[in-house]
Amino acid sequence: MGGVNTAGDFPRREGVKRSSGAARRSGRKECLSECVEMLHQIFQAIDVFSRQVLRDFGVSGPQVWALRTIGDAGVVSMGDLAQHMHLHLSTVTGIIDRLEAAKMVTRERSGADARVMELRLTPKGKGILSRAPEPPRSKAARGFQKLSSRKLRQLRASLLLLAEAMEVDLPRPGSSD
Repeated sequence: MGGVNTAGDFPRREGVKRSSGAARRSGRKECLSECVEMLHQIFQAIDVFSRQVLRDFGVSGPQVWALRTIGDAGVVSMGDLAQHMHLHLSTVTGIIDRLEAAKMVTRERSGADARVMELRLTPKGKGILSRAPEPPRSKAARGFQKLSSRKLRQLRASLLLLAEAMEVDLPRPGSSD
């Protein structure tokens, strides 16, 4: 006889999903467990990366991301850096202040427009960048850019559900914060 499921309501058949309430509850529990475990693994990867680059290079994950973004561009304005990193300008200013103090970047007024601050890597910044791994946030942003519009909207909806579940207050779309 082909096995009996744990709920005892129908014999198991290969390739056929059970539709009993017990099976749905069991599937829901498994799915919930997998979601929590995946989230844990993502947080753990970010934490391990942050501790590793701080220990090995003396910089934070966002600082490595800024170095990478500046290095890819060669020269970048503060505004463009904030846009590429998907961060507020004030957040990027703090990151650049620390990188400049550590002599990893230079910040100079643009010759074309004195209102614009141009960022460049110093030899020290290039040295760190050549050895540091790519930050998880940078990988995520690059991966998200490859998604279709439909999948990107699905991801946004899922992230909104996650933020709600975690009681994280997100700025409303289109707000400046």
